[in-house]
Amino acid sequence: MKRILIFVIAVVALVFVITYGLNRHNHVQPNDKNEKKISGRIAKEDVDYETIVNKKEPVYKNIDKYLKKEKFNGTIVIYHQGKIMLNKGYGFQDFDIAQKASPNTMYLIGSAQKFTTGLMLKKLETEGKVNINDPITKYLPWFKTSKPLYLKDFMLHRTGLKKYKATSQIHDIDGASKWMQNEGIQPGMYHKHMYNDGNYIVLARVIEVVTKESYAKYFNDNFAKPYDLERTAFYNDTTFQPYMAQGYNNMKIFQKPEFLDQYYGAGNLYMAPKDVAKLVIDLQNYKIFSKQVTDPLLYSVKTKEYPGSYRYGFYSNGQEHRLNGVFFGQQLTSYFNKDYVVVMGNNYQNKTGKNEKMLHHIYVNMLHQRSPNVKKPIKKINRQNVG
Repeated sequence: MKRILIFVIAVVALVFVITYGLNRHNHVQPNDKNEKKISGRIAKEDVDYETIVNKKEPVYKNIDKYLKKEKFNGTIVIYHQGKIMLNKGYGFQDFDIAQKASPNTMYLIGSAQKFTTGLMLKKLETEGKVNINDPITKYLPWFKTSKPLYLKDFMLHRTGLKKYKATSQIHDIDGASKWMQNEGIQPGMYHKHMYNDGNYIVLARVIEVVTKESYAKYFNDNFAKPYDLERTAFYNDTTFQPYMAQGYNNMKIFQKPEFLDQYYGAGNLYMAPKDVAKLVIDLQNYKIFSKQVTDPLLYSVKTKEYPGSYRYGFYSNGQEHRLNGVFFGQQLTSYFNKDYVVVMGNNYQNKTGKNEKMLHHIYVNMLHQRSPNVKKPIKKINRQNVG
């Protein structure tokens, strides 16, 4: 009898461990209404982003040594004048199973996804399908507020709408957008800059209405496929799950992503740093938009079209640019200009803000580039999800 009891206890314990392990990694659940079926992109098994450390120029060997010394956990890629100089993973993609990080590792990019949403919006503008100065009610007739709001207000984060708060009762961006409309404009905040994930979630819903496609399908068909983003996928695209990093806090406790079904447009995309760099380079080289569209987007500041540093999901001071996102223990940050594109993805927040400080040191002190000069670029990332 005692042996039987021990056997039963052992079986129960084994089932618990297996169940925990499955739940621990199964954060990819396609349960959102807007994306009933992923658009058919597959993870190419033959794609292997090579580990590169340019040995002809000592600076890249020094950067490699610096990141090792600082115990950086993540992946970095550096392009100089369109040529890749460094592409390497450090530490672990998943601490719990000791899976090493590599150039193929994909990170939850958080608010950096607003950059891709901005590109999608700009594409529809150039095609004459949307006008940034249109009222939001032209596309979402039910989005009525106490004062008129225009697409440009959402793009520049100046709607004054209450900051979006994800809940378990919402499962798509239509529901998230209706939450935003229902909460309304906050007293004294109309047309004042207030960073809000909800603004870009609403823009994602506008994109769906205009294209008559899901946000994910439109992105995959118009950006991921044509620009060869081979390690880029939404959180619920299970074919890419083996490459998706697991996020950890500064105590190395796993941070399970939640509510990603309502973050299309603002935080549910995974990308390898090399893919982010490729997209930036294609933008700079006029492969996405014409020179007439691209140059003002990247280099104009304090104009009627671009009154401040923030526009279409990233920051620009006219010469240097920055995009950033932090979500569930993961962060992706890029600094770039005409000569350099540096992208760092990481999945270990030790300490909060340290990862961007390392990038800033590399970009300014080792590559000798000017700082993006955005107000408090390092301290701003103390919130869970911020651009």
